[in-house]
Amino acid sequence: MAVVSMKSFGGIAPKIPPRYLKDSQAQTALNCPVFAGSIQPILDMGASLLTLEKTGPIKTIYRYGQDNISDVQHWFHWDADVNVCRSQIAGDTSEWTFFSGDGPPKATHSGIALTGTNYPANSRPLGLPAPTSAASIVVAGAVDETETVEIRVYTYTLVNKEAGRTIESAPAAASTSVSVRTSQTVTVSTFASLPGAGYISTHRRIYRSTAGVFLLVAEIPVATATYSDDVDAADLAEEIPSMLWSEPPAALQGLINLPNGMMAGFVGRDLYFCEPYRPHAWPENYIQTVDYPIVGLGRMDTTLAVLTTGNPYFVQGSHPSNMAVVKSDLEQACVAKESIVSIGGGVIYAAPDGLMLLSPGGSKIITDQYFAFKQWQAYFKPETIHAYQQDNQYIAFFDNGTTQGGFIYDITSRQFILHDIYATAGFQDLQRDKLFLTFADKSLKVWQEGAPKSYIWRSKMLTMPQYMSFACAQLEAEAYPMTMKFYADGTLIHTQVVQSRRPFRLPAKRGRDWEFQVEGSNEVFSIAMANSMSELANA
Repeated sequence: MAVVSMKSFGGIAPKIPPRYLKDSQAQTALNCPVFAGSIQPILDMGASLLTLEKTGPIKTIYRYGQDNISDVQHWFHWDADVNVCRSQIAGDTSEWTFFSGDGPPKATHSGIALTGTNYPANSRPLGLPAPTSAASIVVAGAVDETETVEIRVYTYTLVNKEAGRTIESAPAAASTSVSVRTSQTVTVSTFASLPGAGYISTHRRIYRSTAGVFLLVAEIPVATATYSDDVDAADLAEEIPSMLWSEPPAALQGLINLPNGMMAGFVGRDLYFCEPYRPHAWPENYIQTVDYPIVGLGRMDTTLAVLTTGNPYFVQGSHPSNMAVVKSDLEQACVAKESIVSIGGGVIYAAPDGLMLLSPGGSKIITDQYFAFKQWQAYFKPETIHAYQQDNQYIAFFDNGTTQGGFIYDITSRQFILHDIYATAGFQDLQRDKLFLTFADKSLKVWQEGAPKSYIWRSKMLTMPQYMSFACAQLEAEAYPMTMKFYADGTLIHTQVVQSRRPFRLPAKRGRDWEFQVEGSNEVFSIAMANSMSELANA
């Protein structure tokens, strides 16, 4: 006498031999989230919202205009792996937005981003280069030997005032020093040519040295070729703020927003930070260097996770000048930048051995109990994984050279399933609480907004103590029909199209190793097999 009753269902664990799986675990779980215990169908993609315009496979999407409630306006998109950050500038009404990965790092805003097609239609370089030469200084006026002599040195910066934001460059080289008496004036001229390559400069700021610091003399339009300085020392304005600033390096990647108005990015093994609330300024004295080339960045609350080709690193601090870098003792490289997802107070990324979770509560390979090294590599080719988070789930896509598909790891239930949807890029919109995806045909759709997909869930291998047969079975589902398949010793012995919750008969076949498989698109609550109808009634 034997009864098999299953009222809770789980995900896959290929690492474990089928007969040693837990009762609820599956050999196959395709398109069926089991995260609440029942077998549910994943929903297909929603209807296409629009078709993106750029040529080539789309690898990054970002919804601009996030103060507006819209699914269709306005979609930035690129054929490259791009990181996008919205500004943390106080009083920003132009939605300044910064991005890296599409050539040198860039900035855009509402006045230029949407003036055309293929958004962002226009952008600026993120920073502003220092002037390339010192200004010329000429002292004018009669010499009065009774007046005090002041030794002056001048410098100047470039300024761009655009869309409510002021960007200032590092200063030019200092001028020659001059002796100036109180009644004399100084003409400042022969400024360096303005930079090209998309840079915008609207003004120059002129500074002069006093007591070892440069103080602001005046701000002039860039069209003004000369300036006569007759400002008294007592009337000079603030100290130059940009003495140690640099524009971001052209190769900067991986932009990410951090608390306190900071952004971070990287080049090679070097980790860069911007001046707080000044995303155009990246002082070289803030650079931190790690042992291994950096692959990408993630965020855990106030901690920056730095993922490399070797150990991960943790970086924490309230200001770029006091950042502390701690090397993890975990030797788990990041093999795919696009696999990095900040989720649930931690960071998940694809490592050679599986999915790696970094968190304040402890770091580990969270798929270690499901996949051996060779299985993980063969199933997913982890360097191809790109992933997003939605509803506390890590939603991933892969291309192993034979199969394009995806998987879901649920943070709460710690279950792992496969799905057969393949997208080329995605964006989690927090305001809409939706995950938007784009595909090879450049259509833009919403995750889990379509009709239920057909799924397959196959049980563990149920090994009996002796050869036996089951006489009947029952399937409890939300709706019907559903299809069930029964296997004895690896051979399919019966296929049943289940039309209701009523029990049905099984053929008189004997075996020791039994398995069953359910297929369909309706939620399933329980499955049972027994030797008799009376046993089934009590299952």
